[in-house]
Amino acid sequence: MAPYRVGLIGCGRIGSEFEDRFQQHPVSIAGAFAALPECQLVAGCNRGRERLERFGERWGVTALYQDYQEMLRSEPLDIVAVATPPAAHRDQVVAAAEAGVRGIFCEKPMALSLGECDDMIAACRESGATLLVNCSRRWDGLHEAVRRGGEAGRWGRLLHLVGYCQGCKPLPEWEADHEGPLLHDAVHLYDIMRFFAGDVEWVLGTASRRSRLDLRLEDTSMAILQFISGVQGVAIVDELTEFSHFRLELHFERGLVTLGANTSGLKSVPAEASSEPWWQELAPDALPVPAWEGTPMLNAARDLVRCLQTGTRPRSSGEDGRAALEIIMALYESERRGHAPVTLPLDEPRPMLEVLREEGIY
Repeated sequence: MAPYRVGLIGCGRIGSEFEDRFQQHPVSIAGAFAALPECQLVAGCNRGRERLERFGERWGVTALYQDYQEMLRSEPLDIVAVATPPAAHRDQVVAAAEAGVRGIFCEKPMALSLGECDDMIAACRESGATLLVNCSRRWDGLHEAVRRGGEAGRWGRLLHLVGYCQGCKPLPEWEADHEGPLLHDAVHLYDIMRFFAGDVEWVLGTASRRSRLDLRLEDTSMAILQFISGVQGVAIVDELTEFSHFRLELHFERGLVTLGANTSGLKSVPAEASSEPWWQELAPDALPVPAWEGTPMLNAARDLVRCLQTGTRPRSSGEDGRAALEIIMALYESERRGHAPVTLPLDEPRPMLEVLREEGIY
């Protein structure tokens, strides 16, 4: 069988350049597809010529374009990866689906509005394309092992989720007019909360400017989430700290699991627990063995290939990408309503950040 022909739209950091900045590989989209024997990276598109040429030299690709429509017309592609800023995702994903591309790998956040997400999902459904949204922690072996342990009742019932996403931006490359800390980074947090606890019933929170008044968007968000499963969640997101901090705590009846870049750990109730469990101290315990090896980026690319071969659904589909974005749109709506609870689904197709600006809240 001939390899799947892959084209990349957006040859910047996550698209290609991360590959030469980290010790772990592959960590870029180009690196992941280049590492798969079932795939061949054959084309790239980027508005800026300098990055485009670096991409071509790095991966041995000669079909280079500055117009994605031209690339789609000229190249018979099986897979298109979209690694541009989210304002461009809707048009590029729809164009790829209409061009007959079979698999579309879209970087997070999926888009800037629920209406755009709906257009992308509809275009892929109509064309039969598989749409994968890269909420990468779903393909991390440790996250999957913890999910399996929780579903098996290893630590009792899951009660609460507590998440932190702080200090990850700004960078010069950050599209600050369109995506603040909620959209750019916390979309990972809310997606992985759904991964463990399921769909959200209602959201209450803030999306405010506490001290970064130079920004045209939030610098702080506090959120309370009620999941349909009964699990409750709290999230702290801000752009105020001078350090980067991403962590999720899973509070079970008999254990506390912490998942973070350098902070993963487990404490649980010892087997020889006292007869007074309400004052029982947790003791260090061993985390479960990761369910699989490989970087999340490699596993995500491999998952898309699996979907094309089997006709199954990816671990993070267009519907999953939309659901994570909906939580963030609901937080903006809660801010708009004076921090009132917002029940999902949210019936607002417009970009909520723009709505807040139009109404003078930002």
